Order: sequence, then C-alpha cells, then structure tokens
Amino acid sequence: TFTTRQNSDGAMEGLKPSKETVVLVTGASGWVGGHVAKALTDAGYSVRAAVSSRSVARVDFLRDMGCALVLLPDLLAEEGWAEAMAGCAGFAHVTSLTPSPFLTDAEEMIQEAVEGTELALRFAAEASTVRRVVVASGLASICGSQREANPEHQWSEADHNDAPSSAYSKSKTAAEATVWELADKYKDKFSVCTVHPAVVLGTLLPAQPVSSTMSVVQGFAKGQVMSMMFGVCDAADVAEAHVLGLERKEAVNQRYLVCSRDQISTLELAQWALTAGASGVDLAKWGANEEVQKMAPKKPATDNRKVEALFGRALIAPETSLERAVQSLTQQGLI
Repeated sequence: TFTTRQNSDGAMEGLKPSKETVVLVTGASGWVGGHVAKALTDAGYSVRAAVSSRSVARVDFLRDMGCALVLLPDLLAEEGWAEAMAGCAGFAHVTSLTPSPFLTDAEEMIQEAVEGTELALRFAAEASTVRRVVVASGLASICGSQREANPEHQWSEADHNDAPSSAYSKSKTAAEATVWELADKYKDKFSVCTVHPAVVLGTLLPAQPVSSTMSVVQGFAKGQVMSMMFGVCDAADVAEAHVLGLERKEAVNQRYLVCSRDQISTLELAQWALTAGASGVDLAKWGANEEVQKMAPKKPATDNRKVEALFGRALIAPETSLERAVQSLTQQGLI
C-alpha cells in the first residue's frame, strides 16, 4: 500500500550532499543516531543534531564531528521543534521514545509513541522546507504471527506485526502505522521511508557513550552469560540506509529491513568476541549453561535482498560487526 502513494514532484526529489543542505537528526546522541549524524556529515551535509541535554559527556562527540546542536528537551512537547526544523531539507527521525519506568499500561506506551510521531512529522510539515523524511523503526513492527502458519517463513519488508504481544511491540507497531498515515496526509510536503534495523553492532565512535545493544556486547565481553537469539546488523549499514532514504528516488514510500540473513545466538557472538580479543569471555561458563545449550538459531531467517539492492552490495557480515564492536570497546578502554 505504501508504494502507490502519489507525492508531489518536490516531495519526490531526493537530497543532494551540500553544506547548504541541512538535515535534522533526532536521537543524535544515541548509538544509532550518532552513526546517522556521522554518515550525513561524511557525505557532505550540514547536520543539525537534536539532543535532550547539552551534557558534555553525551554530546561532545557530535560537536567534534561538526554537527550543530539543537535542544529538544522533551520529544512529547512542542518546545524547540520549530527552531530545530527551520530551514531543514531532510529529517532523520532516529530517536525512539524510551518507555517511562512509571508506565505499566500498554495503552499509555502506545499513546506516547503515537503522539511523539505525530508531533515530529507535524513540525516537519509546518517547516515547509522539509522534502524527505526517514523514520527509524525496528523489527517489532515487522515480525508477527507469520511463522505460526509457516515455520520456514523469512522476515521481509512485506511483513507487518499482526499480533504484537508486548507493550513495546504494540507501541512500535502503532508508531509505524502513524508514520504511514501522516505520510499520506503530508504527501504534498515530503516523502517518507522507514528503516527497520535488527540488533545493531559495529564501531563505537570516538567518545560516544556506550548504550543500547553495545551494552550487551560489553556485558558478555566482561564475562556475562546470556541466552538470546536475534538478527544483527552493523551501525554503518543502518546509517547508510538513512542517507540513501533521504537521497534515492526508489526509497520513496518504502520500508527497508536491515538485518542479517541468519539469526545469531549470543553463544556465537561470544565465540567471535573471544576470537576478536575479548579475553573476558569464558566459553566454559557458556557451555555449562543449560539455556545456552538449548538455543537453535534459525538459518536463514530473513530476506534482506531489498536493502542490499538499495546498497548495491551485501550487508556487512555479522562477524565483522562484532569484531568492530570489540575492537572499538577495547581501544576506548571499556572492556
């Protein structure tokens, strides 16, 4: 349904790298947002990095890469949005509202996710200069009940979560649905695409705080044992998907799933981490854990041909992403 939306000629026009072309990036102080900001600055854009605080510890790395900082203290409030969006040609909405620890009701989480999305895209439309928007979503709005009918089903962009069970997956699914409703409403203003990353690994940028999935790598590199299986991707690939989503005509009204073809277990990651130099990994402890031994990751699990066609290359291999994560954490003295 997304590919049939008719945007105006201006909204179809992709961005071209230039210091006069300003892109707003929300969540820029985060793990993925920082990589998106870097990819855009490396490509030649002027990046306006939206941050919730000017805490030196969290934002200095953005200043160092040449981003201009704008303050958005509360993504659910109007304060700062008009100033942040003014004059921007592109908008990368990378931030994900972290559910409040005080929210126990799924409906409240959904409401926050939807209202945050509505606010961001409304201000993009009101700016009148924004013509391309990329929204970071996730697998939670893709993976549903499909494997109940077909255990061999491989996830792809054609899938929608038809049976979200957790409050988190319900909020992510509702937020993406809102994105596409607003994409239709504002189709004369801008075009939209969504990026759906799996578990994101890769290189920690210089002075970038450890957060999100990199904390998981840091944990098992220091000796923790955990039993999980998931698709993985590299932060550099996720960032490239955002850049091309702003630039390419074929990305208009599209979803892109950025995920390894195979499901990866934390045991595999631990083995690769040890090979990469994470001496804190104790494979004997992993071998003695019953839950770890029960893991049977699905291979293949995902059809990632669409994003690889956009890139014109294969995604970065999971082993490479894990090696980069370990090396950068080691170089910064974090493991």
